Amino acid sequence: MRTFLALELPSDFKNKIISLIKELNSLNIHGIKWVSEENFHITVQFIGDTNESDISEISDFLSLKFTQISQIKYINPKLQIIPGRNPRLIWVHVDTENKNIYKIVKQFKIKLQEMGYSLDKRPIKFHITLGRVKKRLPEYFVKKVLTTELNIDKFIVSEATFYHSILRPEGPIYNSISKFNF
Repeated sequence: MRTFLALELPSDFKNKIISLIKELNSLNIHGIKWVSEENFHITVQFIGDTNESDISEISDFLSLKFTQISQIKYINPKLQIIPGRNPRLIWVHVDTENKNIYKIVKQFKIKLQEMGYSLDKRPIKFHITLGRVKKRLPEYFVKKVLTTELNIDKFIVSEATFYHSILRPEGPIYNSISKFNF
């Protein structure tokens, strides 16, 4: 079972992302697989292959940790294409000054490592994936993305979800295992 932890986006922010994707998609650029609206989220921790026998313990741990924080304010969303020279993703990068979410992520990584999971060592980058780049993008499109202002200065998140991810050729399906309100 392939799993990950994500933060849920407020509906008004999702609507702005939908409008942005429609605007970018209207440029008729081929080679981008846009994320479907129901799959928008802020990635917190990708776990990958997860033993089904560990699901309950992981859910219980997350439930306890998310009772220890309040809403998270995200600021300065910026549209980015990464990596720069050979783009693979179009995403919205967001920042937060809420130190508690960083503590939870650190504790969660420690817990998963104690359970025997190998995790990415890179520092967390909160982001919302908008599209996956399948072939080289025209320079004017890259410039358009990098200069697009989102006209959003902040938004509040108050729910996390532990997801089961099913990969399919037409796009992934994310099924909720557990939800956590804070």
